[in-house]
Amino acid sequence: MKFIAIIGMLLTILSTLTALVFCMGMGANASAAQIHALKLWITGFSLLGIAGIVISIFLLRADQTGWAVNAAFAPTIIIFIIFVISVSR
Repeated sequence: MKFIAIIGMLLTILSTLTALVFCMGMGANASAAQIHALKLWITGFSLLGIAGIVISIFLLRADQTGWAVNAAFAPTIIIFIIFVISVSR
């Protein structure tokens, strides 16, 4: 069951990096105010990904595998929901 948490952490890393690349790509022709907003989004995505991985590692060390899987996949799901909402507008 621990390998599922590790796969979740890898997916969180990939989804966080994808979100960061999309944010950086949106800043190419942006105004100063938009770049400031993108910096906040980049900071938020980074903290979300790091927090999910750190909490998952902590829970794996505490032998709480089920919660570790949830913590590992949560940032990926949140980033996916944000991506779907932003694309639909």
